[in-house]
Amino acid sequence: MYKLVAPITDASKSYGIAVSTIRDKGRRKLFDTASPIVDSQCKQFDKLAANLSFHRARGSSFDVAGLASNDMSLLYDPQFSKRKGTENLRDSIRNAAPNSLCPYCGEGTVAQIDHYLPKESYAGISVHPANLVPACADCNHAKQSYAPDSSKPAVLHPYFDTAFGIKWLSATVEEGEIGRPVVKYNIDSDLLNLQLRSRLIAHMDVFKLWSRFSIWAGQSLDNFGSYLKHEHGQAMDILEARDHLERTALQQSGGRINSWEGAAHTAMRESDWYLSTYLGLT
Repeated sequence: MYKLVAPITDASKSYGIAVSTIRDKGRRKLFDTASPIVDSQCKQFDKLAANLSFHRARGSSFDVAGLASNDMSLLYDPQFSKRKGTENLRDSIRNAAPNSLCPYCGEGTVAQIDHYLPKESYAGISVHPANLVPACADCNHAKQSYAPDSSKPAVLHPYFDTAFGIKWLSATVEEGEIGRPVVKYNIDSDLLNLQLRSRLIAHMDVFKLWSRFSIWAGQSLDNFGSYLKHEHGQAMDILEARDHLERTALQQSGGRINSWEGAAHTAMRESDWYLSTYLGLT
């Protein structure tokens, strides 16, 4: 999970480029006529983003007068998502993710573009670059058409959220089935902002990150066990193991303070049960 730089292409330009790929002149004129409405709705989204108040968005406020209910969805697919004239726009959004890593989970490879607020319900911002987030297939599928409201907190938005600069993800190593270690993830309980905490929980829930992180961390546990067995044998004592895991946590996190890998290796380092009882280090 990490923050991205917001796209530099503004909403009106993105909309104009998408509309320009429509071959039918009569249909294209309908979208041209709706341009001021769409521009206003994109500005409305920008205000919500600036205040991180996406839960206040109402789908009906993003209906586009003069267009059918699914016209804006069709403007995205196929016009925006497949036409050659919008290729540079698509590439600029996907390429915003360093090393093509999904910003929602920090692990998957970017393969798709997610509508932060779903295009089916928020028609006017279906091709607004600020509403389009590069994502891996797993995150995009898990999120589906999730939309926040007064009872459903918003997930983190990689372009606007400040939570990426606050350390909140932690982990513990627990004894699982048949005595094997399992990494369980947590949200630090000392966060004072209850609204932020609810959004972090929603993010982990919606993208199924509790289980996905735990599964991935299982490989980290196996890797360290193999390292001890094949590289060091029993020559490494518990202090050396803690030092090794501390360095690994820094290396694997890639400088991200809420890295699942960093949290996993920190948990391994701090677990007396894992190091002493399970691995038998002294």
